[in-house]
Amino acid sequence: MARTEENLFNLLAVPIKTKGYELVDVEFNRHGSEQTIQLFIDSPLGIGMDDCVVVNQVALEVIGSDDPIFETSNLEVSSPGIFRKLKTAEHFKAFKGQRIKVRLQQKIQGIKNTVGKLEECSEEEIHLILETDGSELVIPISQITKANLEPILDF
Repeated sequence: MARTEENLFNLLAVPIKTKGYELVDVEFNRHGSEQTIQLFIDSPLGIGMDDCVVVNQVALEVIGSDDPIFETSNLEVSSPGIFRKLKTAEHFKAFKGQRIKVRLQQKIQGIKNTVGKLEECSEEEIHLILETDGSELVIPISQITKANLEPILDF
């Protein structure tokens, strides 16, 4: 069976959760002739190398190290990083009050890409206070094609 990102996410989320981690995202990436399956995990204590090793082992046990997917792909486990993707209503709720960047399927009030403070969120929509002018933009989650934390980095 050809695996998809969604299929793999659904297969791994619960076993990874039983080890104390959240499976944030699964991505298939191709670099030249090599394909990488990336698992992004998080926990309240953050993610270190040992955590990645644990989750890598869980994934290999669940999928099976002899699965045909590993004939053409490498498995990589890491934290979601400081620019963590936000995909679900739960993700948005967890990062309420944070600065985020959002890309929309189509313009809402003339805006397709924006940065702002995540003010409110529900299962269906988020409320973003725009950095450009301080106005509020209500965005249906279904209209978001990409969203991520967008921290200000001071060097």
